[in-house]
Amino acid sequence: MTDDAPRLARDALFRHRANMGLLALAFAVILITSFFSVHSIDALDDSLDRVAHTIKVKQAINDLVLSSWKMESSGIRYMIDGRADRRALHEASLESMRTQIESIGRLTSDNPTQRANLEKLQLWYTSLVKRSRVSMAMKAEALAEGDTMGPILRLRDGRGESITDRLHFLLDEISREEDRMLAIRQASRDALIKQITATLLIANSLALVAGLLGFLALRRAQRESENNLRAELRALRAKRAAEEKSVFLANVSHEIRTPMNAIFGFSQLLGDKVRDPQQREWLQSIRHSANVLLDLINDVLDLSKMEAGKLALDPRGTDLRDLTGEALAMFEPQASEKGITLSQHVEGAHMCAVQVDPHRLRQVLINLMSNAVKYTERGGVSVELSMRPSAGDDTRRDVRISVRDTGTGILPEQQDAIFEAFHQAEAPDGLQRQGTGLGLNICRRLMDMMDGRIEVDSRVGEGSLFVLHLPGLPVADEVIGPRDADIESVNFDLLPPLQVLVVDDIAWNAEVAKGYLADSHHKVHTASDGLEGVAAARDIRPDVVLMDLRMPRMDGFQARDAIRADPALAGTAVVAVTASSLSRDAMQLRRSFDGYIRKPYTPMQLYSALEAIVSRGGPQAPESDDTPGRDALTRPSAGQAPPSDMAARATTPAVGLGDVEQFPEEALEEWRAIRDNELTTLQSRMRFGEIGSFALRVRSLAERLGLDPLAHEADALHAAARRFEVAEVKRRMDTLSQWPEHDPHE
Repeated sequence: MTDDAPRLARDALFRHRANMGLLALAFAVILITSFFSVHSIDALDDSLDRVAHTIKVKQAINDLVLSSWKMESSGIRYMIDGRADRRALHEASLESMRTQIESIGRLTSDNPTQRANLEKLQLWYTSLVKRSRVSMAMKAEALAEGDTMGPILRLRDGRGESITDRLHFLLDEISREEDRMLAIRQASRDALIKQITATLLIANSLALVAGLLGFLALRRAQRESENNLRAELRALRAKRAAEEKSVFLANVSHEIRTPMNAIFGFSQLLGDKVRDPQQREWLQSIRHSANVLLDLINDVLDLSKMEAGKLALDPRGTDLRDLTGEALAMFEPQASEKGITLSQHVEGAHMCAVQVDPHRLRQVLINLMSNAVKYTERGGVSVELSMRPSAGDDTRRDVRISVRDTGTGILPEQQDAIFEAFHQAEAPDGLQRQGTGLGLNICRRLMDMMDGRIEVDSRVGEGSLFVLHLPGLPVADEVIGPRDADIESVNFDLLPPLQVLVVDDIAWNAEVAKGYLADSHHKVHTASDGLEGVAAARDIRPDVVLMDLRMPRMDGFQARDAIRADPALAGTAVVAVTASSLSRDAMQLRRSFDGYIRKPYTPMQLYSALEAIVSRGGPQAPESDDTPGRDALTRPSAGQAPPSDMAARATTPAVGLGDVEQFPEEALEEWRAIRDNELTTLQSRMRFGEIGSFALRVRSLAERLGLDPLAHEADALHAAARRFEVAEVKRRMDTLSQWPEHDPHE
């Protein structure tokens, strides 16, 4: 029985394919015969039109012959009895003949034989008209003189009869030509009728066969539909389970992200203060472990979202040269520690910005580069980027990115399995390496979502090659930077002074925010839940409230509504601070709050949220509000810009680059050497990663040489580059390119 099952399945599959094949063949023949039927019917219509046309020409010829007989008889009678009505009939008949000859000429214009006959007919008709006019004049003169014999003699001279005979002969020739054409066209019509009849018979017969096959296939499909329905129900249950799993994982992620915020935040704050090398190494281990844990959380969440079909892409204008370079730069410390090389090669012939989700593509590249560095003990890792115009469409590009390493390689039997979830291939060298087995599975799923593909080619002991293919990416007009750039430190004093209220039931989360804003000109207050937060807001009237959402007594949503309901707090901006990982939650929070930050967050993300509020003009305070912190946003004081200039003021130093004469000439010469060698190239290439590194070097140089204003300008350039503010970066670089010869702030 077990042995027969595969055979029965093959037989059933063969019968199904045979039925479908016969049905498809029948339909194909029906379509072909239908096409020929339509074509034949069109040809029949054309043939019938031609037959009708020929009959119309025949009728016109008959009308012309009748008019010629009327003309001849009325003319003879007028010449005999001189009655005026006969002359009128004669002249009307001549005019009818003229119009009928012209009509026949138009109807037979496509027949050369008829055109030649009509040209001759027109000549004889002209001769007839001339003779008729002379005869009519002679008869009128004879009637006036009483002469009866002159007109009779003109009738008897035979010239008029010769002209009319010639006309009748030509009319007979024309009529015979049309008879010939009519016979040909009627024969074609009859043949088409027979062809159409045969075609319809064949089509009907095939339709009957197809109907029978369709009935049989329908019976079989009914049984299969029951099986499909059961499969759909199972899939629906699986989808519901996946959604429940996503919600569960999101809740777990929320609970993990809350303490992770403290780990990241305090390690960030400690990093700014700890100077002992061993302690800094310990601190770096804490950060690394926290990043590993956060990556694991994010990988599990991404996998769950993909399985539930809830992960959405965010394509934006992206410079792939910068993206791959920045991703590769992340692994320079690891590569240096292991003694391996990192290299990048870009084929720049067709390179341009393209529309792609930079975050997800970076996620794929980081996974591949991380594996390459992890499994490479000697040699190096290289990344190659190439771009070609898509076939037939110059507004799109086909992108190829390859990551090649000289590591251990992958066993042939494992090269498919490595893309499965939670599968980690055994290293041929026998060493155990850390990993969850989710990275490559997520890479393949993300490439599928981007309508691309990922390929692998590996040989044990020689290394591995992973290739990403992204066809048909639209060309982008401009590069849009990331929304939340990470940064080690941020100068919060670039923003105007703010009163900030942090509402969070977890004390260390509030301490993280306070630590980020410490040593700045901002004032920070805290509250432990929504009720305390509303009371504190009414008391201090803050510019910005950083509001946690899950709190006892009163949650963040209720606290937000209470603040917005108070007219005295109408100008207070409320920023949601949450550990939720659900994308739908993020979209709803961005719509219902004045800002949104997800835990754990960096100083740059906090800065971006505050800057977004300032750039919109700041909260609108009541006219009676005298709170000092609010005045920084709503009323200009002496020497300050008006509120409409707050966005510009947030990124502009309060002072210029200073008096050049106060700095040693040796320091200025060292600055000029760096400026002249590098700054012009950076201005032409506008690569934000390189500009950020340059700003950090300038900052270090300025501190070493005592050029404090230059250090301040370097900080501002670094912050603008990390936020991808193109106009601000250009302005800062223009300022540096002219200093110390010219100070733009003067």
